[in-house]
Amino acid sequence: MSRWSASAVLLLVLLFSLQANAADLHWYSTIEEASSAAIKVDKPMFLDFWADWCAPCKQMEKDLYHDDAFVKASDGFVLVRINFDKKTALARKYNVEGLPTVIFTDSYGSEFIRQRGFLEVKPFVELMKALPANVAEFNAFSKVLTQDKNNFDALQNMAKHLHDASLFLASNEYYARTLQRNEAKSNSGTKESIMTEMALNSLSVKDGNGAAETLEKCLKEFPKSDRSAEWTLNLGRAYLFADRKDKAKKVLDTFILQHPGSAEAEQARALLNSI
Repeated sequence: MSRWSASAVLLLVLLFSLQANAADLHWYSTIEEASSAAIKVDKPMFLDFWADWCAPCKQMEKDLYHDDAFVKASDGFVLVRINFDKKTALARKYNVEGLPTVIFTDSYGSEFIRQRGFLEVKPFVELMKALPANVAEFNAFSKVLTQDKNNFDALQNMAKHLHDASLFLASNEYYARTLQRNEAKSNSGTKESIMTEMALNSLSVKDGNGAAETLEKCLKEFPKSDRSAEWTLNLGRAYLFADRKDKAKKVLDTFILQHPGSAEAEQARALLNSI
């Protein structure tokens, strides 16, 4: 066989392999079937909301879903394609307002994180690899919540596990739900802890406005708390993230005067120097 022929054969084999990998992707058309399959193996789900009229959706189909790196990464997920126009109730349930939208969930469909709009292959695959590969612990809490959506322990544990997985926004969704329960309303210590965790989650994603709103409530509702200094310092940090520099300077200057010589005061000075 000539060198040219051998090269041609190798190229054809490679192309066939890539096409076969893309073709091997199994997409469920209903979330019920996908969830049933995912629960059996404790895999997360990958929900792709699309429509015939969505040009970026077609671009994702062509450039992302046929890419070998995506094909390999997708092995860790149960894949679901959901027609936005035909599954309107499901789109409303997940608050899908624009396309394309991809939502990563546990096996029961509880949301971890979402991506709206087209994302290049490399960052998309990196996002997939960063998500939990085995969602057994999340599934345990979701299973309880499918039977009792207001179960306080399950809500709180889900929030904690999402935080530990660096899924901070999803964590705050569950913490917000715990605040509506009597267990939090009737116990100031529990409420303090939950609100503190919510503020830290917001700071972790540099959501200054969200963190500031929560910390302001903490300082107002629990003025004698042992956490007051921590909250105040983080409030200054939150104002900086929100580009509210005047408020940040006022809070941090006051904090330094109230805590002279402390390690926290040095942190406040460092924040001021960053303005």
